[in-house]
Amino acid sequence: MLVFIKSAWSGKEKLSLVFWGYYISGQLGLALLVGTLLILIPSETAQIIAAVLLLLPYLIWASWSVWTCAYNVGQKYWGHAARAVVVISVMSAIRNLNVILE
Repeated sequence: MLVFIKSAWSGKEKLSLVFWGYYISGQLGLALLVGTLLILIPSETAQIIAAVLLLLPYLIWASWSVWTCAYNVGQKYWGHAARAVVVISVMSAIRNLNVILE
């Protein structure tokens, strides 16, 4: 497992595997797991802190891995599209974090 994490981080994996297998499916699975665990935490502030601590490392790894593996694909426009999704997702996350902190 550690080999794949390093391989994706350094841009040596196929885009389809990193994007669909880990960026999309991984985020959905992790969000479901974290959402279920957050039910057990009564404080809203503690929920936000726990969610950030559990999700942020994965999101950073998955986003960077998609970015670095973007052109490990036959048609380069898929790499551009994957990078656009990452940029939009990061911008959305920053916007949502600002809304939560206000």
